[in-house]
Amino acid sequence: MNELSIVIPCLSSLRELPDFFQRLGGELMKNPTDVDVIVVTQEHAQEATKIAAHVKERYPWLQCSVLQSTGGPKSYGALVRFGTAYSSSRYVALVSPYNEDDLSILGTMLSRARGGAQLVQATRYADTDAASGMPWKYRLYQRLYRFLVRLCVGADVTDSTYAYKLFDRTFVLALGLTHNGYSVCPEITLKSLLAGAHVAYVPTTFRVSDLNQDFHLLKEGVGYLRVLWRAIAHRMGVQWF
Repeated sequence: MNELSIVIPCLSSLRELPDFFQRLGGELMKNPTDVDVIVVTQEHAQEATKIAAHVKERYPWLQCSVLQSTGGPKSYGALVRFGTAYSSSRYVALVSPYNEDDLSILGTMLSRARGGAQLVQATRYADTDAASGMPWKYRLYQRLYRFLVRLCVGADVTDSTYAYKLFDRTFVLALGLTHNGYSVCPEITLKSLLAGAHVAYVPTTFRVSDLNQDFHLLKEGVGYLRVLWRAIAHRMGVQWF
């Protein structure tokens, strides 16, 4: 069993993966550990076989699996749940292949998990100056969502919807993941908090990427609010997990 699985959900294009693996390989060489990489794609993704061959040729030391979901198009959360269930590692990190996530903090996140954190959340809002580079609509919705989380759950979480996180796989699977959209990200965070988990936060910088065309705030906002409602109901006695 490996210590860490890096799960990479790819909803559409896989063209960015060769560059991503170059960056990831460099970071893993700096912070060696027992790690495998799980790329989760749609059934129709034609580049999947080429990606697997590329990784095997360029990075023979890196264990890599390419999973393709069946049964039609899947959303982000479905791919996350698929990759997490497939993993047999102690920890899972969710990472974007679109150069949105700072891979250099992976070692810090893993250290926090080794220190006892069941969830390690990267946060782009720990530094006010760093967050000022984000588009205003994202800053506004994060401020509102942070207020609602504090009001409904009693926890001050600066970036609960950010997908970049590392968690204890067995612990999170025991809580049960049900959301199919990007709302699976706050689902992991809020369920962990409600379960009394030790949650750690690692500051990171905001990065704009034009490569990710899958996320739409208005569409995902409905799922985010549904997660909040379930958290409120759970605190009122209607069990969520």
